[in-house]
Amino acid sequence: MRIAAIISEYNPFHKGHEYQIRMTRTDGKATHVIALMSGNFVQRGLPAIIDKYRRAEMALLGGADLVLELPGVYALSSAEFFAEGSIRILNALNGVHLLSFGSEEGRLDILNTIAEILAHEPDEYKELLKEELQRGHSFPKARNQALKKLLPQIDMDFIQNPNNILGVEYLKAMKRTGSKIQPFTVQRIGKGYHDLELSEEEYASATALRNEIHNNESIEGFVPDKVFEYIEELKKRNYPFISDEDFKDFLIYRLITEHHSLIRIQEANEGLDNRILSHLNHLKEGSLESFIDEIKTKRYTRTRISRILMQFLLAYDLEPIETLRRQTPETVKILALNEKGQEILAALRKDKEIGLEHNFGRKLDPFQKIDQKSSLIYAMRNPAYDPQWDFKGFRDPKSLR
Repeated sequence: MRIAAIISEYNPFHKGHEYQIRMTRTDGKATHVIALMSGNFVQRGLPAIIDKYRRAEMALLGGADLVLELPGVYALSSAEFFAEGSIRILNALNGVHLLSFGSEEGRLDILNTIAEILAHEPDEYKELLKEELQRGHSFPKARNQALKKLLPQIDMDFIQNPNNILGVEYLKAMKRTGSKIQPFTVQRIGKGYHDLELSEEEYASATALRNEIHNNESIEGFVPDKVFEYIEELKKRNYPFISDEDFKDFLIYRLITEHHSLIRIQEANEGLDNRILSHLNHLKEGSLESFIDEIKTKRYTRTRISRILMQFLLAYDLEPIETLRRQTPETVKILALNEKGQEILAALRKDKEIGLEHNFGRKLDPFQKIDQKSSLIYAMRNPAYDPQWDFKGFRDPKSLR
């Protein structure tokens, strides 16, 4: 048995994801595939268009064997904490042989060279990074500029691509944690991560697919056939496909009544909290997207702002997030599995250092408390989602109870 893990969001699952799983099995020689997947809120600071249980079912239809939930503490964090939390969980399973991740570069040697610098942060790198930050660049831009100067032989522009960024962070986290898992990258094919266009090419971005779903357009040919049938069934049952705009009023309420707490969100420092609050009237009158456009600068990126707003909506300011991000949870929730997934559980049973459970118990740990609160909030805009599924299991993937 050769178990591979893929850290994912599947928002929604598409043919690019299916291709990655297929290449992980063929070129990576994996016999079984675990998907460690974000829950109802994802890393870009968005609610998932489809709830976590139905996305997990679609992941099985697309080729995964076991879907585990990545706790929201990590899932709704910067790339560094997203990657490090994920790697710690996979390390604790003590049975994952391969980490498969997509990258625009498709070359482990280059990604490893960069990860080595970021993992150990030599003095020369620290000084260059400090200089770039003092010039007013955002952290990602400053880091990129510092790396360009350290590695002039490498075209560093690619590091700004989202999958390459995450790939480097996975490798960095593996180095820092002394992981025994073997990295394996699949070069991304088709449209770019943020590309909004659909064309005759079958590999579209998740962003474009979400737009099509919200506009009630067909995505046939861009997702695996079984996934397409699943989504079409949801449409027939009037499933409420979710967007960030669904939570705008809740966010306004929190920003008005608890504005003094925004600074407690870790990424809202450097005056960003004041900038957000000073534009609150724009949010009342316009869309959430246009509100973020008003706030963003070259230092404060759109993704960072979106993530701050979603963390504040979920009341992360009331939780010890900074402490939890540096810990490994005692248990991780199973969202879906097939027969091969059962084989994975049997293989991991003896040596794993982390619990794998189908349902939450009566006593929730700090990670579970945050995820259950997020489930309750998500359900306020998605009547097809029952937050009690976290305790009693997801019984009927086509039900709109």
